[in-house]
Amino acid sequence: MKSKILAILTLLVLSSCVVQQPVEEKPVQLQGSYKIGVMLPLTGDGAAYGLPEQRGVKIAIDEINAKGGINGRRLEGIYEDSKCNPKDGNAAAQKLVNIDKVKVIIGGACSGETLGASPITEANKVILISPSATNPDITKAGDFVFRTAPSDAYAGVVASDYAFKELQIKKAAVISESTDYAQGLRKVFKENFAKLGGEIAADETYNPEDTDFRTQVTKVKASNPDVVYIIPQSPAKGVLLAKQLKEAGVSQQLLTAEVIIGQRSIIKENSQELEGLIGIEPKFDDKRAKSAALLSKYKQTAKEEAQFPFFTAAAYDAAYLVADAIIKYGYDSEKIRDYLYSVKDYDGAAGKITIDENGDPIMEYSVRQARGGELVDLK
Repeated sequence: MKSKILAILTLLVLSSCVVQQPVEEKPVQLQGSYKIGVMLPLTGDGAAYGLPEQRGVKIAIDEINAKGGINGRRLEGIYEDSKCNPKDGNAAAQKLVNIDKVKVIIGGACSGETLGASPITEANKVILISPSATNPDITKAGDFVFRTAPSDAYAGVVASDYAFKELQIKKAAVISESTDYAQGLRKVFKENFAKLGGEIAADETYNPEDTDFRTQVTKVKASNPDVVYIIPQSPAKGVLLAKQLKEAGVSQQLLTAEVIIGQRSIIKENSQELEGLIGIEPKFDDKRAKSAALLSKYKQTAKEEAQFPFFTAAAYDAAYLVADAIIKYGYDSEKIRDYLYSVKDYDGAAGKITIDENGDPIMEYSVRQARGGELVDLK
């Protein structure tokens, strides 16, 4: 009898131990993948914003996969270096469309590579969604072309309006790089400034490979403008141009776009050369919950602050918009296209996103000035 009781007690104890043992959580097993192309400038001057955008996309993909992927499949990014120019943008798109067979491409970062890729993506009904290509011509690039950054058709107007109405400037000079991005801004600024009643005293351009701008600077100085609007393709060229203007004794107000002021470290590291510079960029609130969470994760993974926080957030949002479309409608580019056209007040890391009938987002702008190595909001 004692032996039976002992056996029963032993069995109960063992059963209790089994019940109390914690159950190990197994990682989500995803079968197969949805491939998306990501073409951005990963080398050269354009990498200043291409690499942060790539990290933004990667963070989004990692988050999506950690939550179970898309309908049981991984989201897989295939990365290509499109080098911020039309030729390499076209080549990257050819490879992603014809060899990798993707239905969606995030990119490019630059307007030139985006315009170089768009004929390939449009002909093959592949989605092309850029986080930072802003040339107005992209609006007309096709029904499958989208952006999560606003067109320079708005940015150039904001810049010229601010110069004429707020700074009360009637005579402007322009120095721009001969790239699709810079020339798009130049065209809009000049047209709107003239429409307001202003005069373009000088209009100078330089080639992407140039590092000596003394010829352009001399002509601008001789024109005696009230403001100089500088439009580089990359932050490095912008700093060099600002430095050579100051060395030549050009003391007039410098006005620029997001390429210079968007890279926060550039303002701090070149505070003397850029002191007083006024820049126009898409409005971005880094204190919003989704924005702050992304920037915190970026810092953890990259071991540095995001240098182009808006563009990084816009790349992150592009990946999530694509994922949402695939979840709802499958890996079908025409259905993804229709979904993107229907996006209204999407709560993204870059802010609220509404996509218009041209595939462009409707967003606000900030006017900011470099003071003591920091950016101060003016309007």
